[in-house]
Amino acid sequence: MSRISTNELKEALKKATHSAREEARKNGVPAVYEENGEMVKEYPDGKKTKVVFTAEGRKEVAYHE
Repeated sequence: MSRISTNELKEALKKATHSAREEARKNGVPAVYEENGEMVKEYPDGKKTKVVFTAEGRKEVAYHE
C-alpha cells in the first residue's frame, strides 16, 4: 500500500471542505467552519456571522473579514 504525501492530504482535505460547503449551500443550510482563528457560520445567501461562546451560551455576532 502506498503512502499519501502531506501535500496530497492537504489538497484532498481542501477539496472535501469545499465540497461540503457547496453541498450545504445547495441544500439551503448554513455551513460552520474555522476561518482566521474564528468559528464562522455562512448562510446559503453568503451572509457570515461569527459564532462565539459565552457563559450564557452560544451566540452569533457580526463577522468582519
